[in-house]
Amino acid sequence: MGDLVILLLTLFPGLCIADLTENLAAGAEAVQSSTYSHLGAAQNAVDGNTESNYVLGSCTHTAWDDPWWRADLKEVHKVTRVIITNRGDCCEERIVGAQIRIGKSLENNGNNNELVTTVGFIPPGGTKTFDFKPVEGQYVNIFLPGHGKYLTLCEVQVFAAKTTSECPLVLKNLAAGAEAVQSSTYNHLGAAQNAVDGNTESNYMLGSCTHTAGDDPWWRADLKEVHKVTKIIITNRGDCCEERIVGAQIRIGKSLENNGNNNELVTTVGFIPPGGTKTFDFKPVEGRYVNIFLPGHGKYLTLCEVQVFAAKTTSECPLVLKNLAAGAEAVQSSTYNHLGAAQNAVDGNTESNYMLGSCTHTAGDDPWWRADLKEVHKVTKIIITNRGDCCEERIVGAQIRIGKSLENNGNNNELVTTVGFIPPGGTKTFDFKPVEGRYVNIFLPGHGKYLTLCEVQVFTAKKTSECPFVLKNLAAGAEVVQSSTYNHLGAAQNAVDGNTESNYMLGSCTHTAGDDPWWRADLKEVHKVTRVIITNRGDCCEERIVGAQIRIGKSLENNGNNNELVTTVGFIPPGGTKTFDFKPVEGRYVNIFLPGHGKYLTLCEVEVFAD
Repeated sequence: MGDLVILLLTLFPGLCIADLTENLAAGAEAVQSSTYSHLGAAQNAVDGNTESNYVLGSCTHTAWDDPWWRADLKEVHKVTRVIITNRGDCCEERIVGAQIRIGKSLENNGNNNELVTTVGFIPPGGTKTFDFKPVEGQYVNIFLPGHGKYLTLCEVQVFAAKTTSECPLVLKNLAAGAEAVQSSTYNHLGAAQNAVDGNTESNYMLGSCTHTAGDDPWWRADLKEVHKVTKIIITNRGDCCEERIVGAQIRIGKSLENNGNNNELVTTVGFIPPGGTKTFDFKPVEGRYVNIFLPGHGKYLTLCEVQVFAAKTTSECPLVLKNLAAGAEAVQSSTYNHLGAAQNAVDGNTESNYMLGSCTHTAGDDPWWRADLKEVHKVTKIIITNRGDCCEERIVGAQIRIGKSLENNGNNNELVTTVGFIPPGGTKTFDFKPVEGRYVNIFLPGHGKYLTLCEVQVFTAKKTSECPFVLKNLAAGAEVVQSSTYNHLGAAQNAVDGNTESNYMLGSCTHTAGDDPWWRADLKEVHKVTRVIITNRGDCCEERIVGAQIRIGKSLENNGNNNELVTTVGFIPPGGTKTFDFKPVEGRYVNIFLPGHGKYLTLCEVEVFAD
């Protein structure tokens, strides 16, 4: 199901995956207005390969004026999401202004169908998701009007809504199309309704963002009935003025006193990068009105999209990835000052500016933090949000330990992974084989160390019988081999240890020696593999991964390197993680093969998923 599943499980930990279809564009019949060369066929955008280097032959490319591309879904669907991967080797600006149009008609080649959104800037090789209210259609067009334009698409994914009866736990954006008002409007481009139009375009001049005038500005959405709101997602302006959002208050409640700005304050917005989207999770707050309020003289409030989600009862769907740490009892070795309480890491607020009072902070040596889950769980995932206003390097070397004992304050429990670099204000997910425990410790051994955590989330596995939509990493702990091993640090098993640490010297990456290197995982039985996720080395040599082949099949001929080639790896940034989605390929063996003389292959983590 593409990057969608990982995104949903990360952003919406209460979500049951059955609310969206599989990628309807995978393998669909695709046509385009013209074709630049043999490398740029229309079908390349639906081949399941997000490779963004055009010369590697997995992107489309049209010629000249008013270019368009179209996928035929074969039947009418209620499309709610389109994901586009942009070209990465050059020319990334060409996608700007492309229109996504969906409908049932082929009039004007489908380019007269409903305009659901206009594409803004997508970074080189980047992937951007466009969510919108359901639009019925068989045809999905990407249309770029203009003289002398070229259209290149490296992948297009299309998703539609399923009926809620298939899985009742559907996290629906309650703000989509809601009635919205604001304190004032700067000009005709900045209407309040723009923040709930389903378009996350962040360039104000394109008319999909709000903009107030005057002092103490506010914006409000009316959800029409009372909900237990647990999540707000805000997309910030991208063309300028991104700092204006800092200090905005999210307030939720049932009252219109002071225009709703006296309702409960659930969190305060910190820095959101230009055009960035930030998620705010918190304990359920009952309310009909959601306000974004920015107190101050001479302030302007601009919102490019606001999404609102509410909790569902766990009985509605058995596949509930619940954050076990939310509101848990937390303690730490020491507390630096009144701002840094242990409880701040489980308050549901990922604000990363320590001064705003939602991060922990210890004092002294060998600091640790611990959450008590109250009962034993099989923990499989930890998500940590790092401090953003300074000192991001302090988290490096922290140990995640899980177990049932309080010996040495819980710091003797099983070590499941060690934390590497997390960018300022960044959030990193650590997946691992299930570890039974009641206590989750973050332990940073060393003299003169300080430990700061802005949020810690803890998740546990569910039985696959409870809901058929469980994506299990088949490579976790699999039996693996490689062509050769450079030294004791680079064992093949390191790529399936559940640790995405990308510094080779820390001993969680593989490293081969010699020519034509390869690495292979044995899944023990045949699966229909649809996704491989690779984490690249981060401390140096990131370019070495380029050209590696992912091959999947049932044979060990030539050590498995003759099995089907499903995709070729392009550039992955230092320490970066890239997802490769493709049509199902049956196989027991997953090979990463790097043909060439004097090549070295390093993998810091490989994850494998199947239908």
